[in-house]
Order: sequence, then C-alpha cells, then structure tokens
Amino acid sequence: MRSNGAYAGPSMNRRHLLAAGGGVAAAGTLAACGSPEEEPEENGGLEWDDAARQYVIEEDIASGKVPLKLWFENEDLAKAQIDAFKAAFKDVYPDIQFEYELVAQNDAVGEMSLAGEAGNGGDVFMSFYDQIARAIQEGTAAPLGEYETVLKERLAETFTSAVSGEDGQMYAVPVTTESIALMYNKTLLSELTGSDQAPATWEDVKSIAAGYNDSAANTWTIRWVPGEIYYSYSVLSSMGWQAYPGGDVNEPGFDDPALVEALDYYKGLREVWNVPSADATPETVEAEFAAGNTPLIITGPWAFSAFDTGAAENGFEYGVTTIPAAPSGDPASSFAGMHVIAVSAYTKYPAAARVFANFLASDAGAAALYATTGQIPALNADLLANIAGLSEDPHVAGIVAQSTQADLFPQLPEYFWSTANEMTVAVWDDLTSSADAAAAAVAGYDELAGL
Repeated sequence: MRSNGAYAGPSMNRRHLLAAGGGVAAAGTLAACGSPEEEPEENGGLEWDDAARQYVIEEDIASGKVPLKLWFENEDLAKAQIDAFKAAFKDVYPDIQFEYELVAQNDAVGEMSLAGEAGNGGDVFMSFYDQIARAIQEGTAAPLGEYETVLKERLAETFTSAVSGEDGQMYAVPVTTESIALMYNKTLLSELTGSDQAPATWEDVKSIAAGYNDSAANTWTIRWVPGEIYYSYSVLSSMGWQAYPGGDVNEPGFDDPALVEALDYYKGLREVWNVPSADATPETVEAEFAAGNTPLIITGPWAFSAFDTGAAENGFEYGVTTIPAAPSGDPASSFAGMHVIAVSAYTKYPAAARVFANFLASDAGAAALYATTGQIPALNADLLANIAGLSEDPHVAGIVAQSTQADLFPQLPEYFWSTANEMTVAVWDDLTSSADAAAAAVAGYDELAGL
C-alpha cells in the first residue's frame, strides 16, 4: 500500500510486531549480495566528518535543490521526524527539504526492489527487522558505513546484530523495541516481603506464593497467560531451550532434549499459578493486577495505560523489570519486535540517507518517535533519561532491559504459534507428558510445514 503525502494528519495503529514482516532468514546470519551501492564506502566518494561523527550531506540535498525522499507508514511520524531533523540541523543544513510517501512497512522491501530500480523509490524506508534479510538478499538495503560505530555505542548488541549481515555490516537502524516483561506491585510486595524489589528467580516467586496464594479466594502471587508460547517461552528459554537455534525455519528446535526438561519445569509452576490455561486470558490477568490484588504479572507495555489508571485508583505503585530466571541461571528470553529504518541501495544520495536514518536513533529522533507514537525507542536503557517524556516514564527501562535479552527471530510462520501453543497447553493442563508433548510438536510442525 502506497500513497503520496506531504505533512498530514493523525493515526497509527499499534501492531503486534511479530505478526508482521516477512522473510525467513535468521537475524544475525543474513546473507549479503550485490547491489547498486555495494562499493566500499572509502571508494564511494562519501565524506565523513570525524568531529561531528556524521556524513557530509550531498550538496543537491543540503541546498534544497532536491528533496530527500522518505518511505514511512505513518504520516504523523514522518512529519515529526522531519521537523525534529530540521530543528537539530538548522544551523548546518537550513535549506534541506524532504518529501515522504506512505508505504506499509510490511510491503516496503518488496516494493523497493521494483521502485528502486525504476528510480522512484525512497532514499530511506521503514520496515521490520525480520525483513532486512530479504532486503540484503535482494540488494535493496545499503550498509550504514561509519555509523555502525555510533550506533553500537547507543544500541544493544541484540538489536544491532539482528540487522547485520554475514559480512558483519549493519544494514538498518533499529528504531523501536517491544517485549513482555515482569511488572510488579511495589506497594503490595513491601507489605508481603518488606521490600519493594521484584523477585529475580522463580524460586523467589515460590517463596512469596507460599504465604500469599489462596486458591479458594482466587488470590495469586503471579499471573500470566500460561497456555501461549508467547509467555511460556520466557521460562523455557531460561531452562536452556531456544526456538530456531540455527535460524532455519524448518528447524524450530522441538526435538531438542532440553525442551523436555524445560517443559517439566514449566509444568511445576502450577504450584504458584494453579489455574487451567482456558481460565487465564490477557484481560482477566491484567484486570487483577490493575485492581491491586496481584503482586506480579508478566505482560507487555500495551497494559501500561490500564495499570496507570489502576495504580491511581487503588493506591499502589508498580515497576517493570526482567522476567524471573529459572534454576539454570540463563536469562529469561522473550519474543521481541523491532521497527527499523534502512537506506535504499538505489539512492543517489547515500550520505544524506545515512544521516537521516541514523537520526532516528539519536536523542532528538527518539523523542519525536515517543511523542508521536508512544513506542519505545531501541536505545540503551541509560540513554532513555535523555528522551523528553521518557525520562518521566519509570516503566520503559524495564521493557528495554527485557528486550535486550530477548531472542529476535526470523519471521515466525503461523504454524509455529499454533503448534507451540498446543504443546504448552498440553503440558500446563497435564494432558500428556512433556516428552509426548514435544514429540507431538515435532510431528505437528513438520506436517503443517509440509516437510
């Protein structure tokens, strides 16, 4: 979907980042191939300003003779980033001009392969991190050159590696991140434990639950949606199991022996949250936390608004942190989503395009993003205090902290979710053994994948 626009009006629908995107190559093992901009930077005529740590923008763009063309999905965000860029560079590039075209992020890579070659593509384009593999393979994304050093100082390695090719170069700028995390009622925890700090391990959770849980009163120490892999994965990963360990969509890892042990441990968590999977929906678990009745919950930033309201009405303070770890000691991973911006390999203005793409990961670019969409910038947690609005939001850093230990996957086929959810329900509801559930997942996935 494409449409032309200048500055325009509101609306951005938040989407589940993992449900969008395309391509199945593993992030971090992306294959590079030839493109119109494959010449090394040092032979490409680009000038790097060491003092400013910026490329010097081409004269046609700097003078306003030619506008830099941007592909965004959301015109509010496009306008906000243009305004923020002009404000930041008003003394250096007072005449710079932009135009933008509205292109769905899920379509951008595919459309760029045609539009770029025809000479009417954007100089930069927004997409999803799991489409960058395809962009590299099709030669539509250019490496970021000198900006890699700048970006790796500001973004976690988890994020930068997800947009890097086999050649080690970064091909997109991570812009946003989203993940589930542990949210905790500081007020209630202080009453129960004498400390407002969240438990770091599941064994710590069990200790609190021993004195607080009351199944007859439907009182529980922690709540989450136990029948979905989107939530159970944090426990399974902390027990040493990783989905798609080699990045191959045909090898989801259901046959890994570590999965059986991980499922056994997951089943054992019924002692702290003893409800059938069908009785625990996002709406019910989040409502109890918002009411101030539950010390701990695993959910995502979409719940912040309801929790802020609940905290104000029911007199409690809450925090956000990483998900508890299992006895293995491995960090609890989660599924994360990420929006990115890439430089078109077809652009005639690679310096200007790189400057603009890098700007979205600057303080000013991140502030414009947050103010416009409410999305969380993919910056290191210590940099969030520099972002207007975010510095007053005490909960964002916890999402970022969990995101940095998340697994960023290739595009997950729909049958991964259905197969893994069936496996999770079978174990949680004690319908079968962990070994049988894993074996059924192997068979079910292969059947649905046509292997």
